[in-house]
Amino acid sequence: MLKNYITVALRNLMNQKFYSIIKILGLAVGLASSILIALFIYEDLSYDGFNTKKNRIVRILTIDNAEGVKSKLVGVTYPGFAPAIGRDVPEVVNSVRIFNQGRVPLRVGDNLLSSEGAYRTESSFFDIFDYTLLNGEVKGILDEPNAVVLTQSLATKLFGKENPVGKAIQMNTTALNVKGVMADPPKNSHLQFDMLRSITPTPADSSYAQYLNSFNGIGVHAYLLLDRPRDLKTIIPKLKQVADKNQGYEFFEPTLQYLSDVHLNSGEILFEQNHNKTEGSNLYVLAFVALLIVLLAAVNFMNLVTAHAAGRAKEVGLRKVVGAVKEQLIGQHLLESMVVTAISFVIAFALAILLLPVLNNVYQRYATLAPLLSPVAIIGALCLVGLLGLLAGSYPAFVLSSFKPVAVLKGAFKNSNRGIRLRQTLVVLQFTISIALMVGMGIVFLQMHYIRSKDLGFSREQVISIPFKGQQAQQRARTLQNELKRNPNVLSTGTASVKLGQQLGRTNILPEGKPTDINYITSIMAIDESFIPTMGIQVLQGRNFSTEFPADSASSMIINEEMTRLLNWPDPIGKTIRLETGPQQYTTYQVVGLVKDFHFATIRHKVEPVFMLYNKNNGQLAVKINTAEVSQTLSFIEQTWKRVNAETPFEYNFLDEDFANLYRSEQTFATMFSHFTLLALFIAVLGLLGLSAFTAQQRRKEISIRKVLGAEVSQIMFLLSKDFLRLVLVAVVIALPVAWYFMRQWLEDFAYRTDMNPLIFVGAALTAILVALLTVSYLSYKAAQANPVKSLRNE
Repeated sequence: MLKNYITVALRNLMNQKFYSIIKILGLAVGLASSILIALFIYEDLSYDGFNTKKNRIVRILTIDNAEGVKSKLVGVTYPGFAPAIGRDVPEVVNSVRIFNQGRVPLRVGDNLLSSEGAYRTESSFFDIFDYTLLNGEVKGILDEPNAVVLTQSLATKLFGKENPVGKAIQMNTTALNVKGVMADPPKNSHLQFDMLRSITPTPADSSYAQYLNSFNGIGVHAYLLLDRPRDLKTIIPKLKQVADKNQGYEFFEPTLQYLSDVHLNSGEILFEQNHNKTEGSNLYVLAFVALLIVLLAAVNFMNLVTAHAAGRAKEVGLRKVVGAVKEQLIGQHLLESMVVTAISFVIAFALAILLLPVLNNVYQRYATLAPLLSPVAIIGALCLVGLLGLLAGSYPAFVLSSFKPVAVLKGAFKNSNRGIRLRQTLVVLQFTISIALMVGMGIVFLQMHYIRSKDLGFSREQVISIPFKGQQAQQRARTLQNELKRNPNVLSTGTASVKLGQQLGRTNILPEGKPTDINYITSIMAIDESFIPTMGIQVLQGRNFSTEFPADSASSMIINEEMTRLLNWPDPIGKTIRLETGPQQYTTYQVVGLVKDFHFATIRHKVEPVFMLYNKNNGQLAVKINTAEVSQTLSFIEQTWKRVNAETPFEYNFLDEDFANLYRSEQTFATMFSHFTLLALFIAVLGLLGLSAFTAQQRRKEISIRKVLGAEVSQIMFLLSKDFLRLVLVAVVIALPVAWYFMRQWLEDFAYRTDMNPLIFVGAALTAILVALLTVSYLSYKAAQANPVKSLRNE
């Protein structure tokens, strides 16, 4: 019996190739899309999951409650805080501190290069995290001053195939001793680095040793290992007690975050090490899109199966006449439906295998197929195939099998209002989903365009950013600038302590005329006199720094508009601000200039008050160039750098590309959303194509009679199209308000956001109507052009 059912199912598929292809292709594309989305979601959920103690690892965060701070939550804490917690809080069994050194110059013989990311940390790093040490002894590996552990990639770059353990690396004027080699950090680690250096100070570096135990400011990343998984609300109050015991600042409120939350729930956190972080809300959106696509594919499948069931009404009637019972008919239809679903799933799996490497490259992701091979995934896939097959085949199976043979053979099912209403409802549901997704796609891209094109308060075009690594290179900043200006394609140069696009440091200030018991903390950066004009930052009042004013280096500052709002200074020029430059020591600076607000960090966060001090040589060089001869200009800059700073590798970035990379997560999300939305629309069109073809086939006798009686082709096309267009219009009415509500909620997560342009909604509605019209009109035209004699002869 089972073999007979399968034979009949395959025979029906072969006899109706057009409809079979549409059913299988639509369902396969929908399932493949959902599988791919699930793999990308799994990748995000897997971050830091390789750590066996992940449910006991927490990182210390700080809530900055000072005046002037808008982004309160930061990923740094006091240097001496983590060891103090380990001593005073019994629930904490270990701790580790991490200082980010960024890219540092390294030399082995004549081999000169930069590390991709260097951390200073301690031996407990390997006790808390599960990074694999390939060579060396874990115990005490980073206890000695200047001890380093290299990743396998960096060790190969520096030493080739040699064993680097026991050998030395030169970092500027410091000799580093290689104590071990470790495997590269997994791609799904929020910490990405290629070198670990000991934080242990040398005997001569007493000031650094004092800093490591200090509570005078925050600037270190720290993690704790708990004795067991705990409710963090019971531990956080104890952290405050430890901070107070060590005279920590009252306005710095310590808090904790579990390691499992770092990757997905850190959108508002500044000053952190968090590679490839993304918003957890994006995962919910993608999961919802995957669910909608599966629903869309299933609805499309059910619609076509239900519609074509009417064409098999006589077959059912004949089977009943010759003795088939109801249970046999139900089993046959359900099995046929599951056969189609199984074929679709096999194709979907093959599509996922082929497309995943391509999409990984497009989205810059690292998803793998491994999750699909887990027992849970296999069981889930089998359940999904069975469920979709049962749902799609349930209506024709139970309805057709319940009809009396005489009624079915007379074609009563074909004209059933119940079947027609079901198909209409499913068409409306399909296009409601498609239209809502198109609106979402439009608004996501509008927001991304807003982010990319928003006025940042400075010019990022034609600007190259070059880091000075080490004191020697930094001290030669003026020499390098003077050499670069000899090229007419170098329009201007300027230096700053930090590259724009990175979060600035913060410090407390004592403004003139303000109570000393109010804690004001604002951002700070150092610049030279050329930085503001090079970056195109607008001076609104006063003046820029100038070499004509020798006092600028000791007692002048420039502030932004947000600082004047914080301090309520409508005319800030001449006002003074005191900065603490030592224990109970203060230096007074006078405001000489006011600049327009500029986004020195990302626009995920609101612009904060900032002041700029003058310094002649800083760590970052900005070079504005003429883009007419970019390659020649870059070659000149590189040669000049090598001549001035022979001991330091030359590195540069275009500032506009750097800013684009800051929003890589958002751009990836927008691209994924658009791709899968277009696939959803494709599935809906496939369903409409199959259903309209079937409708035309069902009404061929009516069309032939109308043509014989003189009906025009346009009249017949309108007759066949109007019902479908009416359903699409109903979908428009439902989809637009639903999409408006959900996209408004999505935009709320952005500090700066675009308005929801009504044209997006109009465009989505018109696109759906146009696609439906073209699809139905094409098949209507073919039906209207058919020879009526053939249809009437068959009848």
